[in-house]
Amino acid sequence: MPRELAPGLAVYPLGVGCRAIGAPSSPCSASDSEWLNGMREAVDRGADLFDVADTYGDGHAERLLGKVVRECRRRGVTLKVSSKVGHRGSAPHPYAGPHLKHQLEQSLENLNVEQIDLFGLPSHDFGPNDRYLGPAVEVLRTMKHLGMIGAIGLVGPQWEPAAVPDAVAHARFHELFAVIRPDVVLLPFNALTPLAVLPDAGQSDLLLRTAEQGAGVLLTSPLAGGILTGTARPADRGSTHEKEMRAVVARSLEPLRQHLGGHPAVLGQAALRYCLSRGAHTAVVAGFGQANHVALNYASLNLELSPQDDAAIEAAYSALRKELRSITCRAVVQDRETR
Repeated sequence: MPRELAPGLAVYPLGVGCRAIGAPSSPCSASDSEWLNGMREAVDRGADLFDVADTYGDGHAERLLGKVVRECRRRGVTLKVSSKVGHRGSAPHPYAGPHLKHQLEQSLENLNVEQIDLFGLPSHDFGPNDRYLGPAVEVLRTMKHLGMIGAIGLVGPQWEPAAVPDAVAHARFHELFAVIRPDVVLLPFNALTPLAVLPDAGQSDLLLRTAEQGAGVLLTSPLAGGILTGTARPADRGSTHEKEMRAVVARSLEPLRQHLGGHPAVLGQAALRYCLSRGAHTAVVAGFGQANHVALNYASLNLELSPQDDAAIEAAYSALRKELRSITCRAVVQDRETR
């Protein structure tokens, strides 16, 4: 069933993230034809929302998606697109009023659409003393009024897996939320994300609070960069703390994989199911590197799980978050002692 993120923006529960396209640090080395085939595969499986940004490959991701949008339009299929502005160009700031409007117009051209269904702000930096906050909000609301934007988005607070939620970052997000009044929050979220945030303020769950304020939530990073699937960077890379975390994740999730049938892909599917179960006001976008990744992602929608299986997934992730939190706190203490 479609999920309504905002008035007029009902989407299939699982969409496609295109961050890896053109990313210089991406482990994926797919060709343009492979990226296109992956997007086409997703459309064939029901996807109708694709998430890009003007910074993904310096607009290359938008232009590739624009080809798929045009192909689908010829077939009578309408896709929904989400994009974000991050390029500064020669402007003093990415959110400077005239520049923001220009980048929106460029994204419309790249994507071959007359309206971007969800247009978001990926950074909480609005210049010294929030100099560009008011002008940016005015531009976004004007463009929405003119029909160039369907819904306004704001990226939520971000944190590393198992990190202690940053109360300052959360407070800043809620401050901006009150001013911008976004229709949708694009929230980096996965099974490693702490559910309790700002406990001193009595705010137990950011997902619940956004729902209470009438905003939909688009969950991004559902696979934690591959950590939750076992396909993340090799264990011999990264800091000692990162290696320890990855080893803990691999060890802790192996019993869950065996419980769910033992197939290597089932952990990724369980991670997606966890995010997809967060509420009717949420949808999920998952990235891909190859067309077969898309097939595996969408198979999660048809994964047959019993209530006992769902309970096992929740319990495994809850225990894993606690263990990772313990490791993180220990690392912080050790770091302080060595200073």
